[in-house]
This record gives sequence, C-alpha cells and structure tokens, in this order.
Amino acid sequence: MRLMTGVIPEPAPFAYAQTMQPSGNHPALAAWIRAQRALEERLNDRRMCPEDALVAGRALLAFADCEDEAFLGLVPLLDPAARHELVTEHHQIAEDLALLDSLLRTMPDSPDVAELTASLLRRMRQHLDRDARFLARATGLPPRT
Repeated sequence: MRLMTGVIPEPAPFAYAQTMQPSGNHPALAAWIRAQRALEERLNDRRMCPEDALVAGRALLAFADCEDEAFLGLVPLLDPAARHELVTEHHQIAEDLALLDSLLRTMPDSPDVAELTASLLRRMRQHLDRDARFLARATGLPPRT
C-alpha cells in the first residue's frame, strides 16, 4: 500500500463501507478494500478536471498492482476469464491515460481532451464497481447497495 499513501488520503466511510469488512485474518484484503473505497470516493468527485483524471487514473493503476496480493487467498475461487478482463481493462486505461497526457501537453484546448477525460472517468468508475462486485462474489461478502 506504500504506492497509495501519497496519492489518495485515508477515505471517509461511505455507503457500502460497513458491508465489506473482511475478518482481521486478511490484512492485504482489508488494505485493498480501504484503498478501493478511497479511490472510488475520489473518482466520484464530479468536478474533476483532466489533470485530476490523470492523477486518479495513475492511482487506479497503482491500486490494480495490489490486486494480486489482495486476492492471493482467493485465486482458486476467481473466474480466470473475469480476471483476464480486469487485466485487459487496466491496459486499456493505461493506454488512454498516456493519450490524455499527450493531448494535455500538445493540444490542451482540443475537444478530444474533454471527451477522453469523460470516457476515462466513466470506465474507471465502472471498473471499480466491477471490482467490488467481483470481490463480493469471490469472498461471499454482501454486495454493496
């Protein structure tokens, strides 16, 4: 979780936080859930500018690097096709973040910046929502409401 410390502050609790509490026997999973909550809270800020989206996207990719450790004990329960889809999404998000970064440096007034930012934010929110449902199914935790 060192990667997340400087990027995303400790989250304030929100709607499904209380329903997704793992037992104390899974510290990596508990840390992953806390980081997921913080990232989701950040991505739900509707005032994000393209530069904020870049920072949040990089945080999402750093967060994704922690998934394997968090899911270590759950790997036998996870659908390989679903895991592959999540990894593919990470790559697509990384490519689009690189494109957004390039556009911001070379053509910051391009209408493509706003379109790409909106698309990225929507897909990152959907990705985190899918992660939460995926985790709930794999662990038997109740899904968020």
